[in-house]
Amino acid sequence: MKKLGIVLCLALILLLSGVSLADTKTDQRVYDKAGLFSEEEIQELEEEIKSLRETMNMDVALVTTSDAHGRTSERYADDFYDEMKLGMGEEDSGLLYLMDMDNRELYISTCGQMIRFLTDERVEDMLDNGIGYMGDGDYMGCAHQLMQDTLRWYEKGIVKGQYNVDRDTGEISYYKGGHKRSIRWYEALLAAAVSGFCAGSVCLKVKNEYAMKEERKQASNYYMAYRADACFRFRDQRDVMKNSHVLRQVIPRTTHTGPGGSGHSGRSTTHSIGGRSHGGGGRKF
Repeated sequence: MKKLGIVLCLALILLLSGVSLADTKTDQRVYDKAGLFSEEEIQELEEEIKSLRETMNMDVALVTTSDAHGRTSERYADDFYDEMKLGMGEEDSGLLYLMDMDNRELYISTCGQMIRFLTDERVEDMLDNGIGYMGDGDYMGCAHQLMQDTLRWYEKGIVKGQYNVDRDTGEISYYKGGHKRSIRWYEALLAAAVSGFCAGSVCLKVKNEYAMKEERKQASNYYMAYRADACFRFRDQRDVMKNSHVLRQVIPRTTHTGPGGSGHSGRSTTHSIGGRSHGGGGRKF
């Protein structure tokens, strides 16, 4: 009876404090709901993800599913990230790799500072490298490739001039020295209108000054008096082309300087789910 009383007291304390065992975070980061990996492979992936999380100080998770419950890969990945309370730091920074066997899509969902690191161009590069493995059924190879690419882009750092664009509102958030500066669409429109008006006024003034209407009028009267007794004489004259030379030059195509593209484009397209912003992208296989 004494032990039972202690257990009931502990349960009552947890209930009153609002602590839920379901909300407690675990170290699990591989959620193989589609059964694509063996137990040994899951353990290997968990170790690799743990190392990646410690290096970047951001969260990483790998999810597979054979039933998206009618949701798109994007929505499934974002919902899973939020519902499992993934992420590290104040911005819940991290990313989630989704192997969606229902929609046949490989998807990468980013959050927080990871949106800054993995721009649209870098996400496309990762999908380019990973999608072939999915088509061949090499899911371990795909997972390894995604994590290697994530570390590669992380080590390269945030692209100079990086900015987030909310696809729904058009709001732009620039990254500069660790500080964010936001410009809303109506602010950009107002700035463009003011600058256009100022530039147009200056150009119109300069054009009127260079038109020299009064001077042209005086010059016209002068030339009419000067040419009063002038006359014209025409004669037949022809131009004959004797020789021609054509110069041809091949313009080489622009090529990328490194494997997987340059990754220099700083745009990251975001969208909001339940008040939280996510980035990323997907590719069908």
